[in-house]
Amino acid sequence: MTLLAALAGALAATGAAVLVAELIGRPQAPGRPPPALAGRVRLTPAARRRGLLAAGAALLMLAVTGWPVAALAAGAAVIFVPRLTASRAARQRTAVLEGLEQWTRRVADLLTASHGLEDALEASARTAPAAIAGPVTALARRLSARVGTQEALRAFADEVDDPAGDRIAAALIIATGRRGGGVHGVLSALAGQLARDVAARREIDADRAQHRATLRWIVAFIAGFTLFAVVNRAYSAPYGTLAGEGVLGAVAALYAAGLTWLHRLGSIPVPGRFLGAGPDPATGGGPGGRAARLVVRRPDGPGGQR
Repeated sequence: MTLLAALAGALAATGAAVLVAELIGRPQAPGRPPPALAGRVRLTPAARRRGLLAAGAALLMLAVTGWPVAALAAGAAVIFVPRLTASRAARQRTAVLEGLEQWTRRVADLLTASHGLEDALEASARTAPAAIAGPVTALARRLSARVGTQEALRAFADEVDDPAGDRIAAALIIATGRRGGGVHGVLSALAGQLARDVAARREIDADRAQHRATLRWIVAFIAGFTLFAVVNRAYSAPYGTLAGEGVLGAVAALYAAGLTWLHRLGSIPVPGRFLGAGPDPATGGGPGGRAARLVVRRPDGPGGQR
């Protein structure tokens, strides 16, 4: 039994060391990455710090308790619990949608004032909402540098990284190829849709706040019980056996499943994006060779379309 515990501890320590080495990463050679690594996700500094904290928590738990399962659970908790209990992502997306709504109305008003499309986009950067000021400013700079309008709008959509931004960018891309007078109506319709979406999201977020509060209380209870079990070794001694490790793993898995379920109850799903780097949607390109179309119903009748 002692040999098995030592082997499990060594495996946990090795896994933590490998995790740290992977998070720190090796410097890459200059140039374009090979195709096999081109789609690899790069960790942000915040993710690396969180990974280092997780490895430290796992090693600390292993040193205090000698339970490999508890060490793995502690490392996983450091990584995933902040994501489950935080609502920052939902608030940020609501702010982005509200900023897109305001910016779209501003661009539509500038187009009404006899500005060209590129001039209107550049002028809109001066009054861009804070939530999307970065992407809008970058869009204006690209247009000032004589970058193609469609390319600049695709880059803008990538920086916004939201399906609503894709819809607005697609409408503007189509407008660059047609230069018709219906752009103001399309942008106004999109802005109205975003305003309704923002209002609905705020109402839903207020209703789901109780789920997030319940989730935080459960996490606090789990943390308190874990501290009690670590301090009171007479109570937690059975978890040091092989069977106890199995029971501890099952309990941790059940808690993780319950927390994930509660988190999903309090989250609003985000639809996937549809606009990416590729052929111009205004000329019929895109996935499958189909032309991108933006259909908006006229406000004066259910049968008309623009």
